[in-house]
Amino acid sequence: MGRGYSLGILLASALLLSAGAPAVSPEQARALEQRGDWAAAASAWRTLAEASPADYRLWTDLGVALAHQQRYTEAVEAYRKALHLQPMATATQMDLGIAFFKQGDFAHAAAAFQSPAKIPGNTQAGILLALSLFGAHDYQAAIPHLEKLAAASPDNSELLEALAESYLYTHQFAKAKQEFEIMLRRNPNSPGVHMLLAQADDSLNRTADAVTELRAALAHGYVPNAHFGIGYIAWRDKRYGEAAAEFRRELASAPRHAQALAYLGDVLLRSHDPSARAMLEQAAVLDDSIPIVHLDLGILDAGARQDASARKQFERAIALAPDDADAHYRLARLYQAEGRTVDAKAQLAVVTRLHEARHESLIEKISGPQAKGQ
Repeated sequence: MGRGYSLGILLASALLLSAGAPAVSPEQARALEQRGDWAAAASAWRTLAEASPADYRLWTDLGVALAHQQRYTEAVEAYRKALHLQPMATATQMDLGIAFFKQGDFAHAAAAFQSPAKIPGNTQAGILLALSLFGAHDYQAAIPHLEKLAAASPDNSELLEALAESYLYTHQFAKAKQEFEIMLRRNPNSPGVHMLLAQADDSLNRTADAVTELRAALAHGYVPNAHFGIGYIAWRDKRYGEAAAEFRRELASAPRHAQALAYLGDVLLRSHDPSARAMLEQAAVLDDSIPIVHLDLGILDAGARQDASARKQFERAIALAPDDADAHYRLARLYQAEGRTVDAKAQLAVVTRLHEARHESLIEKISGPQAKGQ
């Protein structure tokens, strides 16, 4: 960034001095920066910027001084004033993006880095753009940038992990698995990579491999969510005793693990254990967005003839998981008992539609692409 300033700035400093204000100059502001006195430097740059508001460089320098104090919101305001005056100031665009990035505002950071990243050789902007898109959960947009960067820097583990996770979250499971396996060969004892590889394996219906990876993650001690993952796979396969044991192991290390509480509560409900309600209610307090909690509480309330409460629970379960046929069916039965025939028929129609869609999906999965092409 250039440090030459216009005659107007120097004249403004002279006017301030003649008006009795303390003298300040860009050189003095720079000297304050070099001493590490960023608060005084910011004050100096603000004085200069307000005295010569048309010079974008002064607003940029003010933003830099504020950012060094982690006053990112104020820094963003200063950078935006600079870019209003000079929209194509690449260094200021970078500074703005970094301020957003450090606040965790990745969507705005990505927008700021778009133009600098197009400049040939600006690798920093390219990396920050890719990581900002990843941080903003815009995985599809992040992938081409991450692929290019990973190819150029194959030893950069942060970029490789972001790319692999982007594949995972965009359901490109085979690509994700390939990347995770590369990472695992480089660091075979990484619990995090084992956990991510387990997700890819499970999504590819390689359940046994997923469990193997989860157990590998646990080889050197407790890893958050690993016992829950093993338990969830067992629960999904209706091996409820094994599932309960794994959920309890998760809770032994993480007593406030809402998902483990929820699914353990479901297992207890299935075995008619009276402690199920307390477990489910505890899960609901910790996280009100778990569908199975509300479905199971609705089942318990319906069994206790608490119809109004059961209806609210089923409706909440459906709002969270609209494709859960069981919740629609149970709500339909409740409507029937209340004499709400039209509402009951509507819910049963949804159940029928969901079952038909599931049947068609199963046929397609069984037949496979070769059969469909015959």
